[in-house]
Amino acid sequence: MKALLVVLLATAAASQLIAPMITVDEHIPGRYIVKLKEGRKLDDVAFNLDGAKILCTYKNVFSGFAADLSDRLVERLRKSDAVEYIQEDGMAYASAVSSWGLDRIDQINLPLDDTYTPVLGDGEGVSVYVLDTGINLNHQDWVGRSSYGIDTHGGTGEDCNGHGSHCAGTIGGTQYGVAKAAKLIGVRVLSCAGSGAYSQIIEGCDWVAGNATLPAVASMSLGGGANQATDDAIQRMIDAGITVVVAAGNSNTDACNTSPARSEPAITVAASDITDTRASFSNYGTCCDIFAPGVDITSAWYGEPDATNTISGTSMACPHVAGAAAVILANDPGLTPSEVKEALQLKSIGDAVQDPQYGSPNLLLYIGEGSGGGFIPTPPPPPPGCGGLFDSPSGTFTSPYYPGSYDNSMNCEYLISTTDEKQVVYVTFEFFDLESQSTCNYDSLTVYDGTSTSDPVLAVLCGNTIPESLMSSGRSLFLVFKSDSSVTKNGFSASYQALEYADCGGTFSSPMGILVSPNYPDNYNNHADCSFTIQAPAGQTVTLTINDLDIEEHASCSADAVEIHDGDMNGPYLAKVCGTTIPAPITSTKNSMFVRFISDSSVNRRGFKATYSIP
Repeated sequence: MKALLVVLLATAAASQLIAPMITVDEHIPGRYIVKLKEGRKLDDVAFNLDGAKILCTYKNVFSGFAADLSDRLVERLRKSDAVEYIQEDGMAYASAVSSWGLDRIDQINLPLDDTYTPVLGDGEGVSVYVLDTGINLNHQDWVGRSSYGIDTHGGTGEDCNGHGSHCAGTIGGTQYGVAKAAKLIGVRVLSCAGSGAYSQIIEGCDWVAGNATLPAVASMSLGGGANQATDDAIQRMIDAGITVVVAAGNSNTDACNTSPARSEPAITVAASDITDTRASFSNYGTCCDIFAPGVDITSAWYGEPDATNTISGTSMACPHVAGAAAVILANDPGLTPSEVKEALQLKSIGDAVQDPQYGSPNLLLYIGEGSGGGFIPTPPPPPPGCGGLFDSPSGTFTSPYYPGSYDNSMNCEYLISTTDEKQVVYVTFEFFDLESQSTCNYDSLTVYDGTSTSDPVLAVLCGNTIPESLMSSGRSLFLVFKSDSSVTKNGFSASYQALEYADCGGTFSSPMGILVSPNYPDNYNNHADCSFTIQAPAGQTVTLTINDLDIEEHASCSADAVEIHDGDMNGPYLAKVCGTTIPAPITSTKNSMFVRFISDSSVNRRGFKATYSIP
């Protein structure tokens, strides 16, 4: 059983040479983040930059840079073998919406007792890096324990917004803080308006990864749309031994749709109110790890040494957990970031949060005496049709709840793999209806040529037009279906089949397969001569359907042509085709068909693509 894969051998080869372009919400026109492959440096692509403005370089979270680039330079960089991917730069914002929190986290049950007793210690010896709007270095709540790290906006690191000082106060302030003896280092990545480009946030992460003094915690009360480069930066900080705590976000939607909240190794914090109910604004879902107080939280502010403010947001929940992580690390500095996360979850109060939303772990931060009955959460079972592993020779897969409508805020992963390294995956769509948008930023099905999102993208699909069939270049296709927080459709239904393939020529006996000219969809070579024999069981026939045809035209097809014979190579002609006019399907009278593609010494075209089937 063999089917010819020239179509995606050629396509995949081209896609591997072209680095993926990742789009983001609220992108900054003309500004990009370029991640280089492991071991490659800026010098390896300098000749492609042609005077472009380099905004900053990265060497710790990954090798790369941010730059203002023209469309021409972007395309040139995408063709460089040193580039892993290029991502649009975009905006992130402080996660605040305009304290009883300390009181809540040292007791298991309500009502509040109006005290906070730090029975586990005060975080002494731990450095906490606050990636935010800067901190008020002169605030009386941390005199002698604060310093500036880097200011990616070119300033002094001083807070001119208040958000960063508020978070620092909750982490380690003498009056408002959880870890009252921790060192606080301001890493200013957000502007006075509380926003910043992702390239600036990554620059801050890069500085922390290269300069942090362990044991260390990084607190990131910020976020925006899903952003691969930010996720990569978070991973590198954690690889460097830094416990990273991030805000879940304030959009009342699935945190898995935002960065850095969706980062699996980070500790993602959702917000609760004074009644232990999920805050109405708080994001939720399987990407969250724990809840903490985040409504009407009082803490330090910018300006005067005694300035305070009371605000709400997952930005306020995040520093409670960052402070708790510092306390845990002070007691056991050798803990890894994953062990710190587990320690916080096991000590937390289990099943205390009302309305946590589907997929959220019902765990409320606790650092008092004993354990609150916490646990290590396990993911809930996916809804029907939401992803899975598929390794049968053929089968079907659908969007969740198909033929009914899928839900909002879904994230489903499908991995389709063959059992033979000489096979490929062929997917055909029978129905397709997703929310339509010009760049598929709302609901989408993204198809990767491989086993993960790091592999080349074959297609990003949305709308209601049934897509063309897709085929892998290797043994696997990885598909990711995502929906946003509004508008649902009926989704999709698709079938897949494992097909064997060969290069130019071979014998095939599988129920269906694909034949293409060499290099398709790029131009075929001169002097090509490819022969294919399709063998059906006795008593059956073979039908060949030409799907695409662009071959040098000649009156008798004596230059370049596809020859189709009934039976073997000596059998009578069923057809001889060239040009661009696609003929009707061709069926043999015998149980075999012989197909030959030939080209002469001049004129190269796209060639042909044909599907055969054995009833």
